[in-house]
Amino acid sequence: MVDVAALRSVKTREGRPPRVLDVACGTGIFLSQLLGLLPDLEAYGIDASADMLAQARARFDGLPQVRLERVEVGAEETANLPYPPGTFDLITCTNALHAIPDPVGTLVGLSRRLVSGGHLVLEDFARRSPPFPWGAFEWLVRLVVGSQVHAYTLAGAQSLCRQAGLCLVCEKAFRIDWLLQGWALRASSAFS
Repeated sequence: MVDVAALRSVKTREGRPPRVLDVACGTGIFLSQLLGLLPDLEAYGIDASADMLAQARARFDGLPQVRLERVEVGAEETANLPYPPGTFDLITCTNALHAIPDPVGTLVGLSRRLVSGGHLVLEDFARRSPPFPWGAFEWLVRLVVGSQVHAYTLAGAQSLCRQAGLCLVCEKAFRIDWLLQGWALRASSAFS
């Protein structure tokens, strides 16, 4: 879902390295993969977990172009992000949308952090059709994690993006294993 060619063209077009924000970056695996493809990338990662960020910091030790911060994403205009509007060429959010209390508000805040023509890539597990016991699954996750979760179908995620004023560029549903499904989509800011 990441348009690597578009990120590579940023340096030529804008005279600066591409800037990427990974929301809920965890231990930094995805940013590490992007840096393997684009070594001059300015990589930003945020996560609410201090433990995850500690592992990410160890992974990126000695790489000054990687900046990691502990942030809980919010739903207001800034999405609780410490970055000005128009900062990022790409924002990714992997396996986190299900735990965001106000997804439309958060998506609006994230989209405002994109440069003109920038992309937002979302990926998460998908709600399966019955007989999968989603009610029990969501109850168990709420019990373990301590907060409400909502698994979205691809159509549900598309609807959230449209409500946030994003333009859908591409989307994909996929099977993770015999039990789980997932979806990914790429959207661009309507503010472009």
